[in-house]
Amino acid sequence: MVWMTRKGQRRAAALILALLCSTQLLAAAQPAMAGVSKRHGGDEHDERDEEMECGAEGVDDWNKGLHIGGIFIIMATGGLGAYLPVVGRFVPALRIPQTALTLGKFLGTGVIIATALIHMLPAASESLGNPCIGSRMGNYSGWPGAIAMMAIFAMHALEFLLSNHAMSLHTHAHGASHAATSHGHHDSSHGPHIDPCATPAASSDAGDNRKVSLESATPPVRPAAIAVAGGAADAQNCDAVAVHTHHTHVHGKSLLDRSAEDSHKQRISTYILELGICMHSVLIGLDLSVTTGSGFKTLLVAICFHQFCEGLALGSRLASPIRNLTKSHARAFLGAAVSAAVFMLITPLGMVIGIGVRYSYQPNSPSSLMAMGVLDSLAAGILLYSGLVNLLAEEFGTLEFRGYRVRKKVACFLFCFVGAGVMALIGKWA
Repeated sequence: MVWMTRKGQRRAAALILALLCSTQLLAAAQPAMAGVSKRHGGDEHDERDEEMECGAEGVDDWNKGLHIGGIFIIMATGGLGAYLPVVGRFVPALRIPQTALTLGKFLGTGVIIATALIHMLPAASESLGNPCIGSRMGNYSGWPGAIAMMAIFAMHALEFLLSNHAMSLHTHAHGASHAATSHGHHDSSHGPHIDPCATPAASSDAGDNRKVSLESATPPVRPAAIAVAGGAADAQNCDAVAVHTHHTHVHGKSLLDRSAEDSHKQRISTYILELGICMHSVLIGLDLSVTTGSGFKTLLVAICFHQFCEGLALGSRLASPIRNLTKSHARAFLGAAVSAAVFMLITPLGMVIGIGVRYSYQPNSPSSLMAMGVLDSLAAGILLYSGLVNLLAEEFGTLEFRGYRVRKKVACFLFCFVGAGVMALIGKWA
């Protein structure tokens, strides 16, 4: 009985010890299990909050009068910036000095580059990197730069194709005109040959006493290179200019072709620039129209300065082909006026769209974020290409710029830097 009692006591002690250990383990595991349960509950709560935030619709605290008034304010400031160079170049009463237009053009170069780098690429990165998109775009953080790069290559190819097409049409028209002129004046080719490098007096004595009527023959034309050199008759200069007075007209083909090529290239680059600006302006108007509260007034003031600077940059480019009040430049003025009107109306159009969809608009929905990010990236690439290739490299590399005085060159550089700095500062609010 004593042995059995000791054995029972040992079993009882082991059972009690096991119960105590189990109790201690359960007590230790209880906080951890509670933490896991709380953490799972928190994750579910955070996920529900995130889904509600990404799917939020409508705009609260919307001021109808202020938002509608902002449409006309933006229209006025953008139109003032765009039309000021155009109208000032065409209307004598509002004539702007050429130096002021030149400096405004270089100011616009800095504005365009800063707009792409400060206002558009960061906005595209913010939209495409938003957590609401999730893994829909492959968790790739380089999409804004990649899309902008594709836009740059696309604009380069488009400009190349359009320039080639325009030049082929010009060459065909020039060749047909030259053939018709040569056929019409075939009989005059057997007349007296006038030396293009000779003076008018020498030409009149070298015709075997034949009188050449001023109505039937073109006076001899002195090449520009000879005139600059003081009138020295150089055979190489005469061959370079290619003056054929026996056809009674001056070809100057290389100079005319280069001038036409530059004109077509400038027109195409201006259209590309306006495309990028308009894409960006629509998004600005949409973003402004759905902004409420005190932030709307700050954003409105910043966008007014933004649109004025961009309009000034575009208007300076549009006014370049306009020289004077002659009839041949009326078409250039009409085209510039239409392009300025498009820029003036494009941001208010974006605001009208935003006002119309303000109750159903989901700014944080995946589709809206991806659309905004892609459009911002495309516009950034277009403006980068226009700003760096067609404006910065082109304007600072022309013979006209190299012929400026040192003081004017320094002023052009400073205005370019000031334009970029002003737009970078505005980027703090808009």
